[in-house]
Amino acid sequence: MKEPLDARFYIAPMLESDLPAVVELERLARLSRWGYDGYRTELRHNPLAVMLVVRGQSPFLRRAIYGFLAGRVQLSARHDGRELHIANIAVYPEVQRQGLGRRLLKEALYTGRLYGATTAFLEVRQSNHGAQALYASLGFVTTAHKRNFYTDPPEDGLLMELTL
Repeated sequence: MKEPLDARFYIAPMLESDLPAVVELERLARLSRWGYDGYRTELRHNPLAVMLVVRGQSPFLRRAIYGFLAGRVQLSARHDGRELHIANIAVYPEVQRQGLGRRLLKEALYTGRLYGATTAFLEVRQSNHGAQALYASLGFVTTAHKRNFYTDPPEDGLLMELTL
């Protein structure tokens, strides 16, 4: 099934000027906290960082960014070679279910392959069935259950992996 392209939005590399908006969306989505300094450190010092944002095309759109993904390619202790760890991904509620999260993930997976990753992994809240369905539709499979993985609010997590 070919997904429709929404010409109002595009994926771009995250810039340091995006960080206030990224941190606000991180807070709103109750993601694992990296904070401004965490994202800035990745942008400045990690050549294998995968840091993406969703931007709007129209000058009438009201946000600087509509979503983001933060991850990194790292040496794998579990697999030979490198793996892509997708740490945080979020899209504002008013543009969810429009394919933006999928587009972010596909771009991150593509970039991970370019950086030499052979697998990708992420953690997801056990109650976040929508995100789990999205990840599964891209080929991720659940490989572990992590008790009390999340703290705000407390919740179990699921580890999901994909062979690239």
